[in-house]
Amino acid sequence: MTRDGFIPPSDIDAKELARHLSEALPPRVYTQNLLRFTLLEEQLAAIKALLDRNRQVEDATRIKFEESNNKRAELGPDSDHLDALHEERFWQAVLQDSAHSMSAVGMLAPFVESLFVAVFDGLKKRENAAGREARRERADGQLRNPRFVFHKKGPREGLVDWIDQWATPCGLKEYLPEGYQKTLAALFGYRNNMLHDGFEWPAEKIQKFSQRIASDNWPKEWFASADKVGKPWLYYMSREFCAHCTETIEGIIEGVGRYLKDDRVARICQKVQP
Repeated sequence: MTRDGFIPPSDIDAKELARHLSEALPPRVYTQNLLRFTLLEEQLAAIKALLDRNRQVEDATRIKFEESNNKRAELGPDSDHLDALHEERFWQAVLQDSAHSMSAVGMLAPFVESLFVAVFDGLKKRENAAGREARRERADGQLRNPRFVFHKKGPREGLVDWIDQWATPCGLKEYLPEGYQKTLAALFGYRNNMLHDGFEWPAEKIQKFSQRIASDNWPKEWFASADKVGKPWLYYMSREFCAHCTETIEGIIEGVGRYLKDDRVARICQKVQP
């Protein structure tokens, strides 16, 4: 008899109990346990809060812009002051959208990159024999550098390929959100231009990015543009794409958790079997 007067059934197996407990835990708990010292949920909540505040500011700016536009229409051609105010608010809205877009990509892209670096670092002890390929041994100190992916001809830059290079051998890839490669390619491609070239990219980079949107078949609603002479002049991350990126991040966290959970339950089941 225990101190509380309860006698546990003798047929309860500790390993079976562990299996039930492991199955009951939500996947995100497994991801958080893997990234033991990372404030994962808090970081993502902070990003979402700032994106939401930016959207509120953008809505307020657009309302002011529409008001000045309506007043111009009412007064007709004799409204030089309102014309100047309208143009000022137009450029304010354009550059504000650019600033918010840079803020968004400046939070989302590093978060995803650091998330995968931390996940793969946590999984390094879980790698099976299939994951210990010769190219990994040749990689040496660059192995976990997210800027490089290793091929037969040597290393080359490619963060999305780097993720696949690590996620495929250990079986994690099948747990990641569908289409994550396209989403991350668009996110990191935009990040590279925005953080290196600022708001106004060189004409050749604008053209190259426009061509990539078409050639890589990125959804048209992912990026908006301010145009000059009928051609894109500035690109922004749209609200839809920001929301899609946060959903993808949620899916990655959930997927990593399901991968870890399935692995944990499977290992317990192997021990439970006679």
